[in-house]
Amino acid sequence: AAGGAASEAAAEAPAKAAAEATVEAAVAGDAADGADDDEIPASWGWPKEPFDACFLRQYVLYYTKNSAQESWDNALAERSVGGSFEDFLVEKAYANLLLNKEGTGEDKDDKDHRGIDPNAYKRGRWYRFLNAKGDCNVYVHNFTCDIQASRPENFTEMTSEEQARLRKLGVYIKDLPEHLAKVYDRQKQIPIVFASEDTADAIKKFAEYAKEWQLLDCSTLKRVNTQALESARKAIVNAMMLGKMLCIYLGDHIPDLQEKVCTSKNREYFPIGTWQHSGLLPDMVKEKIYRDGDKEGGQCVVRDGFRVCVVLMYDNMTFEMSSMRKDELPGK
Repeated sequence: AAGGAASEAAAEAPAKAAAEATVEAAVAGDAADGADDDEIPASWGWPKEPFDACFLRQYVLYYTKNSAQESWDNALAERSVGGSFEDFLVEKAYANLLLNKEGTGEDKDDKDHRGIDPNAYKRGRWYRFLNAKGDCNVYVHNFTCDIQASRPENFTEMTSEEQARLRKLGVYIKDLPEHLAKVYDRQKQIPIVFASEDTADAIKKFAEYAKEWQLLDCSTLKRVNTQALESARKAIVNAMMLGKMLCIYLGDHIPDLQEKVCTSKNREYFPIGTWQHSGLLPDMVKEKIYRDGDKEGGQCVVRDGFRVCVVLMYDNMTFEMSSMRKDELPGK
């Protein structure tokens, strides 16, 4: 009996040890899972690193612009002005079925049709930004780039460091024309663009060649003379006549605008009203700067789309004005 008991105990020992090992492994596994709560499972198919706030803001602006369907609906609605609802449907059917302009003949398995990744509510972060129109906030996920209008339960505000970085980053250069137009129209102010040397040079070149913009290069006014003043006048009047954005480029050297350029004796070339919102629109100002050859039927015409912006270059590499330049600006 004693031998049998010993044999039975010897047989049970490995099983007991295996069971204890299994329990310990399970406990260790649970602890490991708890330690890796922030680790993204590979099966989710997410990128290894999250997108930063700067990228996500630009993504939201691009993603929330009018879709192809919305753009075509607007275009078709404009074409159907004065027509019947049936005319609109015929135009829409032609664009949709024959030209596939709305993408209805394409596969619907892309990101827009799959919906929000449910794992986005478990891991990662949501950021809040204004949409492309600037009339409402949307939320974007930092791994999946999913966007939704309602506030997710796992949303957290940006840190002060992230907010400071976004403010310093400014506006993406491709979005600058639209942003400047909004500031001019909605805030009734002339926007000033502070830019690095490279960015300021890029904006200057854009203003030279873009058909919607007109460059007024104030770097030619370092030495005030009739030729430079006449060039400035032509730029101002051309922007007004054709409904363009007048881009006043100051560069890295600001001329003495108040004391030498925009003076009473030069009001027929470069009026002080140029620096005030709608300051060039009064008839008495237009009569001074428009020449007979500029008028249409004897009228000083100003077309829709005329706006003014100013481009000023940073005077150092820290993306902010030095204290000396800040003190200098009001006197210019």
